[in-house]
Amino acid sequence: MAKLMMLEPYQLLLGGVVAIAFLTVGLTVGVSNALGRNILKPRQFSCQPVIEPQTGELMWTVFHQGQGQPQPWLQMVPGMEGDVSLKSRCEQVAQRLDSLASQELRALTYQPNPATPEREVICALTQVKSAPCTTLLILKPDTDPTQFFADLTLPLRQWGERMQLETANQVPLDLQPYLLGPASP
Repeated sequence: MAKLMMLEPYQLLLGGVVAIAFLTVGLTVGVSNALGRNILKPRQFSCQPVIEPQTGELMWTVFHQGQGQPQPWLQMVPGMEGDVSLKSRCEQVAQRLDSLASQELRALTYQPNPATPEREVICALTQVKSAPCTTLLILKPDTDPTQFFADLTLPLRQWGERMQLETANQVPLDLQPYLLGPASP
């Protein structure tokens, strides 16, 4: 008669630990791929509600976590395509910017949308030239892109003025000074 091989308790425990480790790695990779970014790496962009000082209105704002305090970059303003709340749109833009950070995010601009020429898009330009424009937002028809871009980038431009940058009012808006933080004197 054949003798059955019995596993020792420590072998069962070790097998369970290995299985949990593989499951954890698999879930981490899967979630990272689903989100389009490495979830183990801290986010560079996030959304926070900010009270607009002049109007007292709540504005959802994308913040960049640089080498110090988070800095406001983009405020969500009316004029965007879609039936999504400003909070949801802010989260979407922050996630897109996070995924573009690894592609060496360089500038923001606006241009006509190739798919729908009567609409403009807000684009993120990167050093990696996989696409000439990565769409952050599509504007509603009849939305003035110049005014929308100015309102959207107001926190970034105000921060730029505090940093005394000459690039604060350019289109495309060069992001390199903002990504690097204030220049050391």
